[in-house]
Amino acid sequence: MCHPAILTAVSVLGSLAGGVVQAQGIRQQSEAEAQAEERRAQLTDRQKDVNQTQASFERKRTLERLDRVLGDNRAAGAERGLSETGSLTDVADDNAYEAAQDIEAIRYRAEGERGNLAFESSAARERAKSQRRAGRIGAAGAILGGATSAATTLGNAIYSSTSKIS
Repeated sequence: MCHPAILTAVSVLGSLAGGVVQAQGIRQQSEAEAQAEERRAQLTDRQKDVNQTQASFERKRTLERLDRVLGDNRAAGAERGLSETGSLTDVADDNAYEAAQDIEAIRYRAEGERGNLAFESSAARERAKSQRRAGRIGAAGAILGGATSAATTLGNAIYSSTSKIS
């Protein structure tokens, strides 16, 4: 049979090693979750750029459509012998007004999406920080738990050996 001191030493070492291994697992899991949150933040940052490019493209298309409509109106008016005054000018002004409204709507939508994505990006980065903090705290708790278990085992062994002497 093994000597009680050897069993106590093995138990103490096992408790300490278990705490360290558990701490390492907690840290790795927290780091993986933090990295996932950082990837979410990067994705929302990229999406902001994509949305901005898309909004610029939509504004450009709206202006190009306006130019085509104005050109078509001028051509149709010229075919009918109309001068670029009166109702032809009113139609052109209405078209320009509608295009300006479309451009403003595109701008407001893009700003809203950019704000939402900036918020989501910031929130994901904050969650990543929290995951890392939780990992450090969890790891410290696991090590403390292992050390406490080891100390309890050691204390019980010392108590048992002193009570046998008495």
